[in-house]
Amino acid sequence: MKKRTIIVSATAAVAGIVTAGTLAASAGSFTNPEAGPLPEDVEEVTQQVYDDAYTEFEACMKDGGAAIFGQREVGQVYEFSFLEESKSVYDRCYVDFAPIDFQWQVAHSYESETFARYRECLTDIGVEPGKDAETILAQVDESGLDVQKCFEPE
Repeated sequence: MKKRTIIVSATAAVAGIVTAGTLAASAGSFTNPEAGPLPEDVEEVTQQVYDDAYTEFEACMKDGGAAIFGQREVGQVYEFSFLEESKSVYDRCYVDFAPIDFQWQVAHSYESETFARYRECLTDIGVEPGKDAETILAQVDESGLDVQKCFEPE
């Protein structure tokens, strides 16, 4: 099977600003090389665990002199931007947040704008979208759908 990567919430560098809130899926299963195992004291990523971990990430960024811009919550997932010059601070701070962020995004990806577009594109080609993210990714892969077209302005 040919592997292809689907970016769920794009990571982009535009005019020196980096947008974060990423999740990649490869051949129907979610992957993220940055996300290690959950901390030993975390058995399940709940809303409280996610919010607390994000608050710690924010504080780490601030302590490192890095500002977070354009913060918003999309489908219960935090999205944010930071200046490219703050990338080293982000890398240092995100390492602790990554496993929790990844688990939360996997659990809530179905609600994201990206998966809403996938569902719409599948419907447009006559495929009844699945009820979870894994099924939708499999349907996108099986259908041969050009996902780039799902994101082009009409």
